[in-house]
Amino acid sequence: MLTLPTIETSRLRLRPPAESDLPAMPAVFNDPDIYAYTRNIPHPYGDAEARAALERYARLAHEGRGLVLFPEERATGAMVGLVVLAIERDKNEAELGYAIGRAWWGKGYATEASRALLEYGFKALGLDRIHAHAMVRNPASARVLAKLGMKPVGVAPGKCEKDGEHHDAHAFMIDRLAWDGGTAG
Repeated sequence: MLTLPTIETSRLRLRPPAESDLPAMPAVFNDPDIYAYTRNIPHPYGDAEARAALERYARLAHEGRGLVLFPEERATGAMVGLVVLAIERDKNEAELGYAIGRAWWGKGYATEASRALLEYGFKALGLDRIHAHAMVRNPASARVLAKLGMKPVGVAPGKCEKDGEHHDAHAFMIDRLAWDGGTAG
């Protein structure tokens, strides 16, 4: 079982999802562009999808397989999206994922929240490696991963499945040594 932390950054508070988030979740995630570039966020995204997501996030934490946090603006308290580490204990690594609502695009929130979660993954969880994928058709996400200091390791053909179709994705990786060495932190 994973204990879900609250992590503070300069502009964000990354906190565990809560039942009180149910009204905000469709407003943030019911966007065809978020759907198009993520593997696990459905569209349309309504109340039923929000409730199912909260149950899935709780199950992942309980099983020790995933850590999902909701970044919120510290100044306003608005929930702006999610960040996730999908943990692979047998390899002592995780996959980073994120989705930020359209109203907050271009503010650096994906980078800020992801950087905090990478730090937590390496320092608190003791992970050896964290990898991520950005669909080839989503260059903005690839830029976020590069800003985090993650290194491109090639294109993973068909890595991202969406609606039964497989899409190529840029693969990125960073290990604890590179993170601790100051290249990304």
